[in-house]
Amino acid sequence: MKKQARFWIYHNGAVRIKLGTDQTFHHVSGGATDEGYSWEAARYTFDGKLVTCEWSTDARDCDGRMTRGGVTVCRVGDLAAGICEDGIAFPAWQQIDESQRDFAAEAMGY
Repeated sequence: MKKQARFWIYHNGAVRIKLGTDQTFHHVSGGATDEGYSWEAARYTFDGKLVTCEWSTDARDCDGRMTRGGVTVCRVGDLAAGICEDGIAFPAWQQIDESQRDFAAEAMGY
């Protein structure tokens, strides 16, 4: 019998995700803003023991372009052990990898 992982994420409000073993769910959102653009993407996978979230953001505003990305994981037993808001317990994610690129800072030699 396949295991299932049920957990909440915040995406324009609380959203509940249910993944079976070896299932993947991904979402992308964003678009134009008053100063440029902003988007975010996330892919959730479940191997039967861990939920892995690979995420990235890309945005441009009056200060220039900034990208970020990373990988977080959460054990099945910790899917409701994180921050609690409005009676909803979110996963206790552990950061595995993270990167950031500030294009304006690079152009100025930082």
